[in-house]
Amino acid sequence: MFDETAAIPSGLHHDQFVAAPLTTDTAALDYESYMASPHVIRAHSDGRWPVEGFTLADDLKLVTKHQADHENRRAFTFVLLAPSLREALGCLYVNPLREYLQRAGADRRLLDAVPSASALVTFWLRQDQQDTGLADVVVEAVNDWLLTEWPLTTHVFRVLPDERSSCRALDQLDLRKTRLSLPGDTRPYIWYQPSA
Repeated sequence: MFDETAAIPSGLHHDQFVAAPLTTDTAALDYESYMASPHVIRAHSDGRWPVEGFTLADDLKLVTKHQADHENRRAFTFVLLAPSLREALGCLYVNPLREYLQRAGADRRLLDAVPSASALVTFWLRQDQQDTGLADVVVEAVNDWLLTEWPLTTHVFRVLPDERSSCRALDQLDLRKTRLSLPGDTRPYIWYQPSA
């Protein structure tokens, strides 16, 4: 997604949340947030992510992979923390868009139109933060951050219709909403990208 010289932001500090790289040091906070949000996790992952019987040890394995991907600049996972840094509010993922589109069977015309420095952005917020207005704050701040501080040509947000707070927050921004027909991924994703 990025060449070796591109500077990647270390995090995002906002008065209502902090986005910090997800590491084994924050895994326990991430796990607590994840387990407190079964309906959110099912909606966000379309039922693909485990909830029942999912342990901290299971989470640590995933976090270790996310941390390695982040450190090796393959993909970037951030834990969203409360300003106190004592509670996780959710997670943010900045992944290579072209790689996802290739896996999902996008046609050559679409792949050729997508610059290499393009990101697929997804996020979830813990269950007790739904309908609190936090999604609006996160979406606006993250979109601005990606536009101004990341070495990206473009980015897109991806959500599923059942992620209602996230959809409402994205609908309120000046973003173009679209659907993509991808033979390798038939989920009804909604895509949002900056208008300019």
